[in-house]
Amino acid sequence: MSLEWKKYIDDPRQVCKYGGKCYQKNPVHHQSFKHPPNLNKGRVSPRFQPYMRKQKVAHDSFHSKDKEADMIPEQSKRKDDEVGSSTSELKVDNEKFPKDHVPVLPENITFLDVSKDNSVLKDLFLVEMPTDFFKFYEMLGDSLSAIEKSLSSVNLEMIGPFDLLLGKLPKLDNKSLYLIHWRFFYDPPEFQAVLKRKGKSEFHIGYYRDNPDQQPVFVASSDSAKDCHITPISDNLFGAVYQYLQKEKKSSPFVSIACEKLMEKIKKAASDNGYSLEEYNMKKRWAVAVTKTFHGAGIVVPVEKKTQVGYRHLVEKDGKIKQLFTQLENAQSDSDRDRILSELQPVITYANIAVDECDFGTGLELGIDLFCSGLKVLEGNTVCSLTSAYSLLKRDAFAKIIEVHMKYRRRGSNMSILNW
Repeated sequence: MSLEWKKYIDDPRQVCKYGGKCYQKNPVHHQSFKHPPNLNKGRVSPRFQPYMRKQKVAHDSFHSKDKEADMIPEQSKRKDDEVGSSTSELKVDNEKFPKDHVPVLPENITFLDVSKDNSVLKDLFLVEMPTDFFKFYEMLGDSLSAIEKSLSSVNLEMIGPFDLLLGKLPKLDNKSLYLIHWRFFYDPPEFQAVLKRKGKSEFHIGYYRDNPDQQPVFVASSDSAKDCHITPISDNLFGAVYQYLQKEKKSSPFVSIACEKLMEKIKKAASDNGYSLEEYNMKKRWAVAVTKTFHGAGIVVPVEKKTQVGYRHLVEKDGKIKQLFTQLENAQSDSDRDRILSELQPVITYANIAVDECDFGTGLELGIDLFCSGLKVLEGNTVCSLTSAYSLLKRDAFAKIIEVHMKYRRRGSNMSILNW
């Protein structure tokens, strides 16, 4: 082995997704990713100006035999929802997964000791929980039965990181599986569910973070059975549940009294601890968010004021991209799918060019939009866009979460890791 190759192998940086065909010139890219030796010797990049001839690129980029990592993969002859009867696949919750996409759980399940240690929670879920998370738990009671009874009376249950406090979090050999414990189909890495409506409902409430190393910016709700939309509710968990109860008490006379009782309890605890019960002010959000994204909660990335480097809009409007996603979902033949994907390809390529020029927010927006499509055919591009954007934005925990989520992504109302 040559010294150059040994140096390359020992380099701890992430491998560039383009490998030996990397066309990128940006120094920030080359500082963040490693490339094989002799990368730039005697090579003329055909993709440095990829859209000088739009029609040719739109066709060649999708049908070329020598596809690169950022290209949408060729379509399988089978439709997304058609799965063969191979013994290498297992059926879970009416879906079929290859064996390596089904988590391996211990034969005899045991549970972690009850803990309120934030360092333990961060080790398991890669983020620290805010103070209101623990205060809310303490408010509900001093026993598991009291806590569960209080929430059950208003059609709620604790999930996710609360399971460690409840003694319900299983011991797992593969620690990455904690990242998908109660992670619903449309939950991006920024959103972490902590409560859900009882039963088969997919309505859930959780914390939304722009950065895994920072405190949540608001508490929001989502219902994966309906769509990918994330609705900010309040600044904290007390306010979010209070707002939920105000609506829930109107739904049925059987829960109205229980809602009123818990609302009074929340009001007192919030006052004692200095938490607001008001709805989240979206004006604060749009003052810092660079774009809404398809889930509607927006994304925040650093943007240099003078040069505006950090984010630029996608090359197509949201309406057009959504239209392409709908057409792709309803395509009846491979030729239709190929045609639609070729229309989508310039959006992906232009976003990659933007990332090369340090507009990392564009790559994040594209990745989130692809994620929100929920389409299997776009999973590879989703992972590629998001892991690259998160890495460049120094949000490595989110990159890890999306990798694990996309590998084990599934639909359903019971997203406990034990429900496989």
